[in-house]
Amino acid sequence: MKQPLYLILLFNCLIFGQTNLNANLVTSTPVVWDQFVGMDQFESVYFLKSNTLFKKSSQNLQNYSDLNKGAISEVSVFNALKLALFYKDFNTVTLLDNRLAELIAIDFNTQSPLRTVSHISYGNDTTFWVFDSNTLLLELFDYNTSKTRIKTAPLPGEVLALDSDYNYCWALLEKELQCYNYMGSLISKLPHQGFTDLKLWNGILFLKKGNDLYYKPKNAESFLMLNLNKVLVKQFFVTNQSLYIYDEEFLHHYQLLNN
Repeated sequence: MKQPLYLILLFNCLIFGQTNLNANLVTSTPVVWDQFVGMDQFESVYFLKSNTLFKKSSQNLQNYSDLNKGAISEVSVFNALKLALFYKDFNTVTLLDNRLAELIAIDFNTQSPLRTVSHISYGNDTTFWVFDSNTLLLELFDYNTSKTRIKTAPLPGEVLALDSDYNYCWALLEKELQCYNYMGSLISKLPHQGFTDLKLWNGILFLKKGNDLYYKPKNAESFLMLNLNKVLVKQFFVTNQSLYIYDEEFLHHYQLLNN
């Protein structure tokens, strides 16, 4: 069993370490949502409708809402066993289990020092990367201990989007991209023009500019455009060698292949 698994991992590294990707359309499914959130590793789809989070799997449809916390600003499905819902207006994060039952609520209004959080993204184990729009600091915050493990130097402006994995955190600013390692050290800074959103998957950075999607291969400093059929890109998500695009009418599923 070890040898086939090793070969699969090696294949994935070789495929997605290359510079050219093709996106081949697999399916287009008609849906009516307010916002597409993403897919987890178990192929459950998450979306928002009427400020309610829905989880649709092959077995059932579940939902969660808490009207007392206002609008849901962000949802992270990075960890399907601990979904993170961010309520920006209330400066609060709520964690849900895989049945959408509430696990814990982190109220940054009661934390010291006071933070005004504008973006969150999962770190490792019990941490979030959080951006404080007051201090312009990016912090690795441990929600179990309510302590900051790591704090960066002030960023040169507001964050437009934030995404991370266990090793890196990418911050999209108005005119540049910054990458930090798990120790909080700035390891990459790249200028850009016009990107408005980003997703990180398997070391590859995917970026949105209007209705175009670009990607930055591993260990590269260039942005390459994905060749897609003309489609409105309202939200997008990347996982399991697949790209998902929601255009307000259809959820399009593309398979990512090396050219």
